[in-house]
Amino acid sequence: MQKQTGISYFGNRNPRHFLIDLEEIISHHCSFIVHTFSENDQLFYQGTLAEMVELSKGAGLEVYLDPWGVGRVFGGEAFSDFALKNRALCQKLFSGNLAPAACLNTPTFAEFMMRWIDDAASLGADVLFWNEPHFYHEKAADAAVQEWACTCESCKKKYKIFYGENFPLTPNEDFFRFRDDSMVEFLATLCSYAKTKKLKNCICLLPMQEKAFGISDWEKIAQISDLDILATDPYWIAFDRNLEYIGNNAKRIVTLSKRYSLEPQVWVQNFKIPKGRESEILEAIAIAYAEGVRNIAAWSFYGTEYMSYLKCDNPKDVWDLLGE
Repeated sequence: MQKQTGISYFGNRNPRHFLIDLEEIISHHCSFIVHTFSENDQLFYQGTLAEMVELSKGAGLEVYLDPWGVGRVFGGEAFSDFALKNRALCQKLFSGNLAPAACLNTPTFAEFMMRWIDDAASLGADVLFWNEPHFYHEKAADAAVQEWACTCESCKKKYKIFYGENFPLTPNEDFFRFRDDSMVEFLATLCSYAKTKKLKNCICLLPMQEKAFGISDWEKIAQISDLDILATDPYWIAFDRNLEYIGNNAKRIVTLSKRYSLEPQVWVQNFKIPKGRESEILEAIAIAYAEGVRNIAAWSFYGTEYMSYLKCDNPKDVWDLLGE
């Protein structure tokens, strides 16, 4: 399997400055770049992103585009214009309150995502990076079941279609199975449409399998016929785990990828690295490699120095160790 090394890039929309960063990215041995393509970018920076994609490809990099925070259904520190303007299409909690995230079971949001794919294709992407797809979970916990989503009318109708039964009154096992099945159908639809645009698909799953967060049954995702790359991002420091977290999740990804002829990808933390723990980056990469992963990426460029919320204590040291 060919080795692939990647980095995510966001926070700058000035192509002149990107050219300087691009030299850094090439000198640090990256073979692909993940550009975030948020709703804000879609509205106001499409031409700029097209130029940055062209520069990336001209430098020999494969280009992924990431629906960063789109609908708040995908991961990323970005707000959703769609959710703000379409409150009736947002996820509904068992408490009756609306969550600040679009419901992926609403046809209107599905259509919006098709337009996002159209735009991503027009920018010249090679791969679509379906980043941490999830139902709203920012306040979800077993002790606060009223915060579970989603209970909107679209979900109730789809539940009836899926199982021939009425929607559960409480968040029981059938409800969580429905969330998984809904997510699989949603992602399969996106991947299928992306293929018509001659784009590859990479789905990056949150490493947690707890009900509050990602998808509990990863095999259902791996079975999506138009999927090319199966990824996860076991950020050991962010999730307060030890480095075994990398190995355990890498092993799961590799096992499923072999079973369904996919390329496994693991993301390594390059944000919020505390002083004194920088060398763990090298250990994390070695662990993922030992498990058979040959596509390794990091979030994000230059130790995420440019975003104070995610900045490492010593971003240059983190960046140089990643290059090593």
